[in-house]
Amino acid sequence: MIVSYHVSLALLAVASIASLAESFSAARVFSTVHSNAPTTSSSTSLRAISNPLRRRKIDSKNTKKKSTEKDAIIAHITDITDYKTRVVDESHNITVVRFYSHYCKSCRASEPHFFKLAKDYQHHNVNFVEVPLTPETKVLHDALGVPSLPWTHIYHPDAGLVEERKVSKKFIEEVRQCLRCYVFGECSLEDAPEGCMEVYGECAIDEDWNEG
Repeated sequence: MIVSYHVSLALLAVASIASLAESFSAARVFSTVHSNAPTTSSSTSLRAISNPLRRRKIDSKNTKKKSTEKDAIIAHITDITDYKTRVVDESHNITVVRFYSHYCKSCRASEPHFFKLAKDYQHHNVNFVEVPLTPETKVLHDALGVPSLPWTHIYHPDAGLVEERKVSKKFIEEVRQCLRCYVFGECSLEDAPEGCMEVYGECAIDEDWNEG
């Protein structure tokens, strides 16, 4: 019995030693494999991290530049008093007003097109203003009967409000045609906006065209 007991202890000890040796061997293999694997240098890692950050910084800078340029061309109305000063009381320039909402998908889609329109006419005695839908300007939207967004009004210094139109991306070219009529006093017969003849007496059409 004593011999069997000692044999059992010996076998247990051998098994433990074999298990430790196997674990040690596996650890060495793992260490060798990973030590031979190519490593990424610190500079490469930094580049991988900094590139997206750099792109984000550049995008932010470009966005800020565009925003600054837009603010220099398009005025922003914050309340009724501001609207009266910039739009109603304007006695020299044509004024184009864009009513919009920050939460309106169509407004966001048409915004760069309206900005381009403003850039194209900034040297033609035309003022551009925007009126966002806010708690402070909601009463203004309601009082002016703005039916949908985005929406535009065109004011002429001699005739007041002469145009009310949609100004979404789909209709921006129609607004451009209307504005051309009021700024230059001419437009084609097909796209002559309502009110154009009241302001200028006529729109540019073929000279041999006779009414009726």
